[in-house]
Amino acid sequence: IMYMEEPMVKADIMTPTEAVADIIAKVKTIRGNTEIDEAVLGIYVEKLVNDVLDYCHRHDFPRALTFTCMDLINKRIGDEQTAAEGAAQLKSIEAGDTKFEFNVAAAISSGVLNDLDFDSIKPKLNLYRKIAGFGSCRHHHN
Repeated sequence: IMYMEEPMVKADIMTPTEAVADIIAKVKTIRGNTEIDEAVLGIYVEKLVNDVLDYCHRHDFPRALTFTCMDLINKRIGDEQTAAEGAAQLKSIEAGDTKFEFNVAAAISSGVLNDLDFDSIKPKLNLYRKIAGFGSCRHHHN
């Protein structure tokens, strides 16, 4: 009798679409009953998956990275909720210049932190990164 074995690598790889669905499901499970804007969550996850694929020069998504992405998205949602709560407090104390500080804080929380967060997972992404070369980039198919 011959046993047909699936290559190990294949089981550890997902399509980008599968990865997005899997990460969204993980984030929802982790956050439990917390209110969450599913459309926004979908956009965050899709962007992160695309950023990971671009950084790693891959067409496929390593399953192990779904946990890394889940952690990052979960942190981002938490950071935004904290920023929103802080903004609400700031607004209630609002006096002249305070409003300006709030706007700056909001801009920082959405933009800069996102880049810092992505940098924080690069050591993990490097484990799955491929050498960039001819034909490896997903955007250059003719």
